[in-house]
Amino acid sequence: MPTRPPESRPSPHATSAAARSSGGAVWRVVARAKVVQRAKSGLDVATVLSIYVVLLLLVPSRIVLPGLGSIGTPANLFALLALMWFVAGWLMRRGIEPLPGVGVPRFAIGFFAVAVLLSYVALARRGGSGLEINAGDRSLIQLAAWVSLVLLASSVRSMDRLERLLRLVIRCASIAAVVGIIEFFLRRDILAWIQIPGMETAVVLGNMVRGSFTRPHSTAIHPLEFATTLAVILPFAIYQAFHRTDTGRLQRWMPVALISLATLMTVSRTAVIGIAVALLVLVPTWSSKRRWPTLVLLVVGLGMLKVAIPGLLSTIYQLFATVFNGGDSSTKARTGNYSDVFAYVAQSPWTGRGFQTFLPSLYRYTDNMYLLGLVEMGAIGVTAILVLYLAILHCGGSGRRRFTDPRMRELGQSFTAASAVLLVCTATFDTLSFPQVSGLLFMLLGLAGVYLGMAKRQEASIQAAAVAQPQPELVGAAR
Repeated sequence: MPTRPPESRPSPHATSAAARSSGGAVWRVVARAKVVQRAKSGLDVATVLSIYVVLLLLVPSRIVLPGLGSIGTPANLFALLALMWFVAGWLMRRGIEPLPGVGVPRFAIGFFAVAVLLSYVALARRGGSGLEINAGDRSLIQLAAWVSLVLLASSVRSMDRLERLLRLVIRCASIAAVVGIIEFFLRRDILAWIQIPGMETAVVLGNMVRGSFTRPHSTAIHPLEFATTLAVILPFAIYQAFHRTDTGRLQRWMPVALISLATLMTVSRTAVIGIAVALLVLVPTWSSKRRWPTLVLLVVGLGMLKVAIPGLLSTIYQLFATVFNGGDSSTKARTGNYSDVFAYVAQSPWTGRGFQTFLPSLYRYTDNMYLLGLVEMGAIGVTAILVLYLAILHCGGSGRRRFTDPRMRELGQSFTAASAVLLVCTATFDTLSFPQVSGLLFMLLGLAGVYLGMAKRQEASIQAAAVAQPQPELVGAAR
């Protein structure tokens, strides 16, 4: 069993009684935080989350437990088991406590849970069809898995464990990116052969083609999910490429290249928008010594891509051009019948019809999570979705302001960039309906809270050290 670390005390040289009282209070907070860092159970939270990351990003999401649909993925099932482990530890008074200062993500998931439960009550009151009631029941199971991720992720105990976990996310995303690149060139789903005993394949998309290119989806369900997942991870890959010192330059930058290339190979507007948003958030915070070489490298990389894969960049350009000239059929299909969707919103504008019950088999696709959230959870639900993203944004920005180490400040900017990508891409497809990108969202929410908690601890340590320093005027008077 780990031993309790000795409590730190203010310097005996402090001569002011008020300073001693204030310094002691701050140091007690810091000492308590150090005690909370240590595990009260034998299994480390970061290890549990590492297993989850591997299941989330490397096991195809279309493989599910029969009867549960898209929520029955191995990653979700593991998250539910982890929740049981977490609750059992709490009941035995061996639960893992969060660090002080991580209340923002827990408030966000609590508010979101209230919105989901209110929509479930609305579903029961209106008396939905059997398919809708089953979907509403499954949504509560999904909610439990998401709550588990936030509780676990906000209990990571150190910055080192946080960075190691993010490193694993980048590695797994790089492997998934390689699979996507291979699918792009071979024009086939190379993971279709994977079967897990006792589970079934819930979604079979086949080859999705745009222009003359096959759109890969790798371990995700859809190319849009694949592109968004990679775009969210890209800021962290760039952060570690700049700051890791234990590997060579090629090893540090290869994940960035693989993730960026695979994202573009999905041949979607969401991919380009996600990368553009990430860079727009990151690049202005860089020094000119880093910014200009990066932009030159970006231009050179696009030129090489144009030569290596003729027609890819022009196809992507046409996707945006057709939107502005009114000739894009996919955009028209998404927005053409929005008036019908708003008719459902008018039936229950505050609490919606029930989370995950606006089934395409009964109604229609929306490809816009904000609109879908308005239908299923009402105005309260859309606000709750925005709170999730803004919570990550707040934790990244607030933590960045508190840290003095440039490296830690850039990690905060990576959380900010990931949140911005999610904020924008949520308008391009229904993010919370896809297990991979939604699982990543809630895990990052908890980790962003840990980042802010660590920043607050450092700030408290600096303030306590300042209070404990002998005051020059008092020392001079004593002499």
